[in-house]
Amino acid sequence: MKRFFIISGALIFVATGANAANIINGNPLYSPVQGHFYNVFTPIEMNTKFERFVMADEFGYGITDSLDVMIQTAGSYDSGNHPEFGKWSWNHLQVGVDWSVVNDGEYQADIYGRAMQVYDTRDGLETVAYNWTVGTQFGRVTDDWTVAGVIEIDYLNDDVDKGNWDALAMTVGVQGQYLLDDNWNVVADLMFDFDLHNDYYNGERLRLKLGANYNLDSTKYIGMYVSKDLVHSFDSAPMAFGIRFGIDF
Repeated sequence: MKRFFIISGALIFVATGANAANIINGNPLYSPVQGHFYNVFTPIEMNTKFERFVMADEFGYGITDSLDVMIQTAGSYDSGNHPEFGKWSWNHLQVGVDWSVVNDGEYQADIYGRAMQVYDTRDGLETVAYNWTVGTQFGRVTDDWTVAGVIEIDYLNDDVDKGNWDALAMTVGVQGQYLLDDNWNVVADLMFDFDLHNDYYNGERLRLKLGANYNLDSTKYIGMYVSKDLVHSFDSAPMAFGIRFGIDF
């Protein structure tokens, strides 16, 4: 069993005055303020083999300035010779909650949890696995840049009648953004994934993601990004690139 990786995320625009972490501008520590919704839509993500195409959407709401909830889903088309769950697939449905435990000026720390159902839609809709995630982000937000560390643990178990399989994995990494001007900012992630129990990732991975965002205004953006697993070759882990739209309202 492999873990599905759908790039999801959120973010864009430049902060002047109010808490920069609450501006949707590529900030890895972004969270919606109380009463605000956000939506991050990925209309297309594809690999450089032009075999796998993904569409994803994430929607969230700020219950308070420190607590928010989210729901995220994705589907894909895989034209390769061995698609995992068929050529056309509804990949998963995920829900989660984020809590800002520290929000003191430029410094912020969040803890979060996620629950995901993984689907096989070749012969009707079948749940094949459940994935639970707990994690934390902590870092510093300034008017010009943000740096955040990430620690995350995933537990996956199957939901197949004849199966009895589970796995445990961990991710550690760093995320950042830099504001070039009122319209442009760049983002980068460097994440290391490794197995704690069984073959969650089919071995370790070192993932690099680079992106650039254009801010349409203070609440809307469009972004483009590329990502690559630096451990494995292009044959087994081709580069991926995609487009993302985000809005806070």
